[in-house]
Amino acid sequence: MEKPSIFDYATALRGQARLRMWLAGICIAIWLCVIFALKSPPLYVFFVAFVHLTYAVALYVMTHRGRNVWSKWLGYLTALLDPLMLTAWVIVMGQTAVLVVPLFIFTSIGYGMRTGNKAIMRTAQGASLAGLAMTPLLASYWQDHMLFWFSSLISILMIPGYVAVLMDKLNQAIVFAEHESRAKSDLLARVSHELRTPLGGISNAAELLQAEANTERPKQLAATILTLSGHLLADINDLLDQSKLTLTKIQLKANPIKLADQVDVVRASVETNARKKGISFSSMIDPRIIDNVVGDSHWLTRLLINLAGNSVKFTEYGSVALNISLLRESPSDYLLRFSIKDSGIGIPKEFQDKIFDPFVQLSTKSLQHAEGTGLGLAISRQVVEVMGGTLRVSSDVGIGSTFWFDLRMPRIPASRNGFEESSNVGDLDRKSMLERRRILIVDDNETNRYLLQEILQKEGHSVILADSGGQALDMLAGSEQFDLLLLDYNLGDIDGSTVLQTYRFGCRNPVPAYFLTADASALTASRLKNTGALGVLTKPVLAQELRDVINRTCNSMDVKQKISSLQTVSGRKDLMPEPAASQRLRPIPTVYIDMGVIDKLKQIGTRRDFIKELLGRASTDIERNTSRILDALEAEDLNGVHDAAHALKGVCMETGAMRLMSLAIGIMRTESAILVEQKQRLAQDLQESSTKTREALREVIAEAGRQDGTFYQNVDYG
Repeated sequence: MEKPSIFDYATALRGQARLRMWLAGICIAIWLCVIFALKSPPLYVFFVAFVHLTYAVALYVMTHRGRNVWSKWLGYLTALLDPLMLTAWVIVMGQTAVLVVPLFIFTSIGYGMRTGNKAIMRTAQGASLAGLAMTPLLASYWQDHMLFWFSSLISILMIPGYVAVLMDKLNQAIVFAEHESRAKSDLLARVSHELRTPLGGISNAAELLQAEANTERPKQLAATILTLSGHLLADINDLLDQSKLTLTKIQLKANPIKLADQVDVVRASVETNARKKGISFSSMIDPRIIDNVVGDSHWLTRLLINLAGNSVKFTEYGSVALNISLLRESPSDYLLRFSIKDSGIGIPKEFQDKIFDPFVQLSTKSLQHAEGTGLGLAISRQVVEVMGGTLRVSSDVGIGSTFWFDLRMPRIPASRNGFEESSNVGDLDRKSMLERRRILIVDDNETNRYLLQEILQKEGHSVILADSGGQALDMLAGSEQFDLLLLDYNLGDIDGSTVLQTYRFGCRNPVPAYFLTADASALTASRLKNTGALGVLTKPVLAQELRDVINRTCNSMDVKQKISSLQTVSGRKDLMPEPAASQRLRPIPTVYIDMGVIDKLKQIGTRRDFIKELLGRASTDIERNTSRILDALEAEDLNGVHDAAHALKGVCMETGAMRLMSLAIGIMRTESAILVEQKQRLAQDLQESSTKTREALREVIAEAGRQDGTFYQNVDYG
């Protein structure tokens, strides 16, 4: 049966070791006190106590220091040793041994529930039965109490056996839930991608139409298209946000916030709709709030826009007001109340708790077709809770509603956080946008390429197009120089992350890159997190977003280059010869081994042969675990594939074998059916990458020998 992914041997062993150490200390202290109270204990009782405590502490140290690639086998070993320790106590404790018997059952069940592995639980159960079965031969107390001994054996046999049956049902339920969750995430990612791709084309075409229109009518039609596509994009974002919040994947970012700017953004978002309905929108910030605050500006803005937009939607006459009040202040923070008050239709008392549930909308006669997904308030409440507050509502039917929440936010003076800008910043930004940049766009969708090219060329940039990952790599490897790379993640031949990583391997000054993707799921974001890109642009990509990216990225690169050139000239670094070690090229390690990790390892070791021994063992481990994966793939032992890939990932992470580590992680995350279907290709890729990685390790060892004057020959690198 498939094992649920929540069970991890290393984590289970660490938890077991922690529990064992504390429980052993407490139990041994209690047992010794009981023995002392009845009689003077013999010397061997203290010996058993010493051995048991030493064993518990040693296992705690082993499982909490570094990574243990043999975690599964250590699980089997401790499943044998724990009952052995308890058996020793049962033999030496005499009549007080009754205190130990329940721990046999506790130990057996504990292994099963922590690891989810019935085989390890059966091992602990068998060792417990064997140990207790021997006690009448070694302890006179049990010879005199055979009925109690027999009942103890039956308890150890029956209770863990019944738990094993329940574990099967529990594992089936967990696996089913994981499959359902994965299916939901895949569906959201697919829906996001399929909707965002055409939506990006619609939005970009509307922007171009609006910019080129000479009369008012086409401009109005283009604005209508942009407005409607914006509503559709907001609904898609609501669905994805709800998925993130349900899975508790939202991560808040702390950045300086100027509240006046946030209010301006909210006003720009809702004031047009308010004006169309003939209602007024006002905002007020408590004048005592003189400093900026720290928080997540993205989510705070989304919250306020969501709440203010709802108020405008359900208000037919009167006004909507956004107020930010100061409740309390200290030298380090503000306690602020954010409130949105309207004179709308109001919410019945019996409905006020339900409106925060997902997909629940207030239906009224005046609003026959409510807009949106019914997720806005549900998402808003959850985000406020993540921020540390509670979203509340006060409402009377026919009078209006007030939504509010209180947040404690750190304060910082405006002069310290970059909001105080010189008057000519706007002029500098406009000037920088006039600079011509060479931009490479890689996208397999012809419409997307065309629209992005049109937008960028209207800004005065030089645009080069590629329709596949292979063509992009050829261009990047050529003599042409680019200022920015816009790379679609879902390419037909090679996925964008592979293209970028392949390009960056061995490249001294890579072009700054951004991914383009219509998949806004958390899974895709995590995949792209460590690929070397500066960020991700989610389709539809609007013209202003492209301006901001180009302005921010290219200008910062220009500044760095100028500073670097000034330092070179002032310090005359161009006349200083580099050390021989720096001049020596290392083509293979640069591709397969992260030399930054190797340099850190060199700082750890004090012995001359440290790197040789460490990397030699790593090479052996890589070969062994690769063979384990290949054998398990051939036998279609999917649990074996996962365990060996997990072990290979740990070895590669410690030694900087990043390409092989990525392959191991990919194997771990690949579904069972795909593993079986693609096993030949995976085996070929794994074998090739493993061989090249071990060659790279040999190269690193040889270079380390050249640097310290030692040449390692006839070394078995695996």
